[in-house]
Amino acid sequence: MGKHKFDENEAFDLLRQTVKCRTVNPPGNEVVLARQLQSFLKENKIDAKVDEFAPGRANLVFRLKGETASPALLLTGHLDTVPVGEMKWRHEPFACESENGLVYGRGIADMKSSVAAMLYALILLRREGLTPEQDVVFLATADEEVSRRGAAAFVKSGGMSDIGAVLVGEPSNSDILLAHKGAMWLKVTARGKTAHGSMPHLGVNAVNGMAKFIHILNAQSFACLPNPLLGSPTFSVNSIQGGVAVNVVPDSCVCTIDIRTIPGQTEKDIRDFVDAALAKAAAGDADFCAQYEFLTSALPVEGVKEHHIVQALEAAAGKTLIKRGVNYYTDASTLLDGKILPLAIYGPGDDKQAHQPDEHIILEKYFTAIEVYKNFVSAFKI
Repeated sequence: MGKHKFDENEAFDLLRQTVKCRTVNPPGNEVVLARQLQSFLKENKIDAKVDEFAPGRANLVFRLKGETASPALLLTGHLDTVPVGEMKWRHEPFACESENGLVYGRGIADMKSSVAAMLYALILLRREGLTPEQDVVFLATADEEVSRRGAAAFVKSGGMSDIGAVLVGEPSNSDILLAHKGAMWLKVTARGKTAHGSMPHLGVNAVNGMAKFIHILNAQSFACLPNPLLGSPTFSVNSIQGGVAVNVVPDSCVCTIDIRTIPGQTEKDIRDFVDAALAKAAAGDADFCAQYEFLTSALPVEGVKEHHIVQALEAAAGKTLIKRGVNYYTDASTLLDGKILPLAIYGPGDDKQAHQPDEHIILEKYFTAIEVYKNFVSAFKI
């Protein structure tokens, strides 16, 4: 350590404490981490608010005043992580262990390294007496990994009312992500009629009905052109359950479908897509019966095209950065709610590490991200 113009040990300790605080969602319990970070910020003369919008579920929010009354810049990340998983880790998931320049921990790439780097960058800004051009709002949310309720609570409180540009700290491998896909998750239920397994002609097999629907669905494609950054939309049937016993004709079968959408697609487009498959499955089959419901609906996000936020990030990094889109979705789906603002996603974590066993980051990328965030916030003008 010692390469950067800040206390690397202090910065690493902030990262360690952030990772060691278990915020696995469910249940999340992000309020514990939010209060820890609130105390650290108070020690550094930044007053932050912990918004506990549900028991144990809390956002951390604060605002740094800028030189002008321009629309504010939002820096945002999330506090929760996915579960550790069943596969054995080589490194303790919540110890923040380092080895050969890598640091390990659940959520360290997705995305506690970004949260820690953003916070430390803003603390450095305050310590050095630097005032940004416009107000800077920092938001660390709860529940991004499940239902994005933290982002929704921030929107409901009016938090987005004066936001003019958004920087999301999700893992980007230090590239600039300019767009991400949306997600629409569906639950489809096929209905039948139970009967003894030895007399299937007396029943209606819901598993067979679901199999026919899935076969038809998989033969369909979306009627839209690929997005230049995101490519084409995708869908995948990812779970299926049906039947109660080997000798009973099943009267119910349920599957879930993960649909990843691109800008321009609407919920109606997805309904039309699924309705078409259901109609084909029902054609000439009076016994076929199925319904569906949306489990989640996260909009795709694409920022203002050709905006100087990209050049500002590259200037902050001191080099040209790779620009691309990404298939995962972020809190920006809820925060923007269809609005188009200057937007960039930049974080030190590798997006390929998200949700993986032995999740890790390159420590040097964490330190570099601190500098990039600090340089960006101090120079960016919306």
